[in-house]
Amino acid sequence: MTDLFTTEPQPGRFIDLFWLTLGLSARVTHLALPIVYHIARVISGWLLLMAVYWLSAQVIPTVWGRRLAVALTATASGVGWLFHTHGLQLHPIDYGPGLVMPEAITFLTLLISPLFSFSTFLIIVIYGFAVHAFATGSVRSTALAGLAALVLGNIHGYDIIPVAPIIALYVVVQVVTRRAALRALRLLALIGAIAAPSVLYQYWLQTIGDMTVVAKFMGPTASSPPMRWFALGLGLPLFLAAIAAVRGFAKGNDATRLLVVWLVVGFAAVFAPVPFNRKLAEGLHIPVCVLAVLAFERLLRSAPRRMVFVGAGFILLCLPSNALFLHRAMNDLITNNQRYLGGLTPPVYLRPDQYDALRFLEGRVNRFDILLANPFLANYAPSLSGVRVYLGHWSETLRYRGKIGQASIFLQAGTSDAERKAFFRKRRITYLLRDRSVYDDALIPLSLGAGGPFDPDHSPWLSKVYQRSHVAVYRVR
Repeated sequence: MTDLFTTEPQPGRFIDLFWLTLGLSARVTHLALPIVYHIARVISGWLLLMAVYWLSAQVIPTVWGRRLAVALTATASGVGWLFHTHGLQLHPIDYGPGLVMPEAITFLTLLISPLFSFSTFLIIVIYGFAVHAFATGSVRSTALAGLAALVLGNIHGYDIIPVAPIIALYVVVQVVTRRAALRALRLLALIGAIAAPSVLYQYWLQTIGDMTVVAKFMGPTASSPPMRWFALGLGLPLFLAAIAAVRGFAKGNDATRLLVVWLVVGFAAVFAPVPFNRKLAEGLHIPVCVLAVLAFERLLRSAPRRMVFVGAGFILLCLPSNALFLHRAMNDLITNNQRYLGGLTPPVYLRPDQYDALRFLEGRVNRFDILLANPFLANYAPSLSGVRVYLGHWSETLRYRGKIGQASIFLQAGTSDAERKAFFRKRRITYLLRDRSVYDDALIPLSLGAGGPFDPDHSPWLSKVYQRSHVAVYRVR
């Protein structure tokens, strides 16, 4: 695989088993890619929820408590809706412009990303089998935990960063408190040995400069919000989980102690000094919700009717932010992301002329071609045209901010045609897609565009090869 959102040289040695599987499935079944994507989202989400129940069964003795843990995990959010209602600018992570983190809220994970769902499923599998292995000495459980970690390291490498210290600290605590024999340390080493190839493979890709991996780990990923807002984003379940953690670490079983270590170390990892620390929140919502149910499950065990009302009320208290997120998403669908034009967010859907222009390029481009287009459309070009773009996704395009500045200079009315031609030649750009209905205001200040927008029809070194309505495609002569 290569990263078509950036133009730096790439050896193309990156392999991601998850996306490779989905791509091959689409090829064999001849289903459209969006359909395959959503089928994967449903299957991965189902696996994740089954894994949550499996983990809850090791901690919560009652069936209704386990079901409540699954329901809470699938629906809970924080208190961001209160701040949204009052119009404050600082929003917790569960709801708010620029701070929504699908990795941190399971509802958003299930709604948006099959990769996040499947990788969180693998995290639970690793912990579940590891707990059993350390307690019983089972080599089979050790191997299964190692294999899950091996796959996780390949499909979502940065998840290994919090997983490794969580398992290591858990084993050390178990051995020191004599809840596990010294053999647990050998089993831990075996898990690490089985998982090591995928981690070493990712490291090797970085050393040879595979930009697909460099973009993933070194792109301008937004950092985590302040700790207080992160805590508010997890909301009421985090408060109850803290209560259960204090009690469960001393008196709980092995799985409960693992959840406590996961909660503490996972929360700290979100603020680690790495550029993608906010993404280390993936899966942290699981111990928060399971421990939250454990906090009051014992109190309601003898009152079946009361537990139904308390459980339903608890879910309703934690639901509003997700409801608001869906409401905002529906509005964005209606307006086609118009409110986010200033942030270069791509539209939800394309007009026929935009879509046909990108489809026109499919089959006419090769792996050496590079397209320059407004990021609104360039985000769609790799999937619809199979062409690399000079300026595309805010994270997958390396040096994104610098390239925006360069594109801004290219579009400015005061830039000479010779300078524009030199810009294309130096960067080996072979195609230009121009949509006259998309304003350049997001890329260049109005004061610098006063001379009128760039008109490629007046550039003799560009040849128009496609035109429909507002959209035209040009090839460099």
